Amino acid sequence: MSNINKLSLEFLNGNDCRFSFNKNNFLTMTLCGEPKGRVKLIRAYPYSLKEEYICIHDLEDNEIGIIKTLAELDNASREACIKELQDRYYCPTVTHVKSIKERMGHFYFETVIDGKEKKFTVRDITRNLRYADESTLLIFDMDGNRYVIPEFEKIEEKSKRLLEPYLY
Repeated sequence: MSNINKLSLEFLNGNDCRFSFNKNNFLTMTLCGEPKGRVKLIRAYPYSLKEEYICIHDLEDNEIGIIKTLAELDNASREACIKELQDRYYCPTVTHVKSIKERMGHFYFETVIDGKEKKFTVRDITRNLRYADESTLLIFDMDGNRYVIPEFEKIEEKSKRLLEPYLY
């Protein structure tokens, strides 16, 4: 009989967790008074449940546990986690698509983000241009950056016409 590893999830009690930033501005955790050192926070549902089901990993990617909701944490810990998640999941909003040009399988986007022109390249556009939910369009560039169009149906018509041929 083979040895099968069992999947286990450990939900943490928010009252037992403390988060803060160290002197180098890295997020650290204390669990039941025991220092866990630097940690990474990962959203289980990054676009729909931004403050719920937050996975906590150490720097070697070992899972420490999951917090069901950041609301369980004390105010200082909650604020630290929100700041860390905002930085980790930074996703600029595309307000206008000026052009999309294809060359040798790469798609070169000229867009407007926060009132400034931004150019980026997308490889394999059918995989890297997709809906996160019924109205939010995500774009992933070849450097791993994410861009969002929160309400695709409300974006101006020219941008919509440029993007629609790539939406399947």
